[in-house]
Amino acid sequence: MLINFTDPMFSNRVLGFENLVNRLERISNESQSSYPPYNIYRDGLKFQIEVALAGIDKKDVDIELCDSVMTIKYDGPKKDGSDVEAVHKGIAKRAFKLKFTLAEDLEVLEASLKNGLLVINLERVVPDEKKPRVIEVK
Repeated sequence: MLINFTDPMFSNRVLGFENLVNRLERISNESQSSYPPYNIYRDGLKFQIEVALAGIDKKDVDIELCDSVMTIKYDGPKKDGSDVEAVHKGIAKRAFKLKFTLAEDLEVLEASLKNGLLVINLERVVPDEKKPRVIEVK
């Protein structure tokens, strides 16, 4: 089912979400591969993304946050000039680009790579102006 954001129901009752609509359109047009595998965990206002990166060094992984899109990128293995031929390759070290669209109030706290597992910790930071408040009727 497709949602028509130009429908009067949305335009009359939902205000200030133009940026969200643009993001949803961008996400729907992007294709994502399933490599590398990843997990996403949530605990209250905290999130954690785990990405399996067996055999990939942390200096070769780039993480960028731009316009609420976090991109994790690896350009693939570097040629070392060796003539060694792989008899079997079960550990994939191919290039990839993973994109995660983050809410505006989600902050990336840290990223670490240990034992082949990239862990990115995030937290939802709710500003005071977005917290519930009572409006006094005069």
